[in-house]
Amino acid sequence: MRLLALAITILFASYTAQAEQASVGEEALANLQGKTILLAGATGKNGRYVLKRLGDLGLTVRAMSRDIEDAAEEFGSQYDWVEADVTKPETLTAAVEGVDIVISAVATAWPMGSNRSEKVDYEGTINLSKAAKAAGATRFVIITSSSSGVKDHFLNTIGGDVLIWKGKAEKVLVDSGLEYVVVGPAGIDDSPGGEKAIGLIPRSEYEGGMFIGREDMATVIIAAAGRADANGRVFTTTNIEGPSSDAWLSRFAIMPTDLNLPDD
Repeated sequence: MRLLALAITILFASYTAQAEQASVGEEALANLQGKTILLAGATGKNGRYVLKRLGDLGLTVRAMSRDIEDAAEEFGSQYDWVEADVTKPETLTAAVEGVDIVISAVATAWPMGSNRSEKVDYEGTINLSKAAKAAGATRFVIITSSSSGVKDHFLNTIGGDVLIWKGKAEKVLVDSGLEYVVVGPAGIDDSPGGEKAIGLIPRSEYEGGMFIGREDMATVIIAAAGRADANGRVFTTTNIEGPSSDAWLSRFAIMPTDLNLPDD
């Protein structure tokens, strides 16, 4: 009976791993094997979901935090933690050394001070993209906003022009010389992943009331890091009606290739 139980456990674990791998697609997983992925903002609201997903998939992730002792205590020491801060470029050299791909889940909700959006979202992207380029990284995936560049938005009032600075950060990345993917999530919630269909749409089609769960968003981010047809694409990701499937993976190739910021 013990051997039977052990066999069932192994088969279930294998099935679970296969299901996880299928959800990001075989192409992305194959292309990410042997690559080192730097995840900036690894302990944030979105980054922690990307971190776990990368770990579950067995990919090599270097997790960046401003306090790696607290981060390792909260999220586990199984990750390669590196202490760095995007607002302090001198800290980034070691963080990006040997990195192939950068995923930036860096964001701030503070409207003023040294942690405001101008310093974190905008100047932080300048610093991190320059460091990544100098280190020989190839692709940079940024989690930004479906409303980047919109001036007349309440988030700018309460967040220190956060959407304007996010739009400027996107322009920096496009001009960096790196392969880039600009992912603007719809409204984000904590609904379980793998239960709803995932959609990729041009940002111009984004509407208020659209939402995506953080687990599904993490899946999109990892697929974007590994798929060749995601290079240079700019889009919104959202959950849509229908059962979960892999159909969304084919939509990278038809997403826009320019920012089309609304108030340019």
